[in-house]
Amino acid sequence: MTVTTSPRRSIGRIVIALLFALLTVNAFMEAFEPEVPPTLRALQALVGVLALATTWGAWSGARWSYAAATAYGFAAGGMVASLGPMLDMPLEERDGLWIGAAVILVFSLACAWFLRRMTRRASVDITEVI
Repeated sequence: MTVTTSPRRSIGRIVIALLFALLTVNAFMEAFEPEVPPTLRALQALVGVLALATTWGAWSGARWSYAAATAYGFAAGGMVASLGPMLDMPLEERDGLWIGAAVILVFSLACAWFLRRMTRRASVDITEVI
């Protein structure tokens, strides 16, 4: 008889899942706002899907969760960096966009590192031969 138990979620995985769930809601709210340009709407939808995938992966302990967090960072960071030309912002208002994009990327890569570390530790399977 084999008894399988679900792996226990660490506090870090729960926090990451909750943060990415909030990011999912935010991205989808922005994607369905009427005055948003179509390009930004599509990028927000993509970012929302990647945040949702990261949420699900972090919550369930999926091995691919770190890849979803990494993809989220590059997509969201790239979207923030491209807001200046996309929204025709004056040059003096674009200064913080690159810093914001870098912060998003660093945050998501830190989450990806943590998720990779946790899923690698959880994927070690010790079996007994009887």
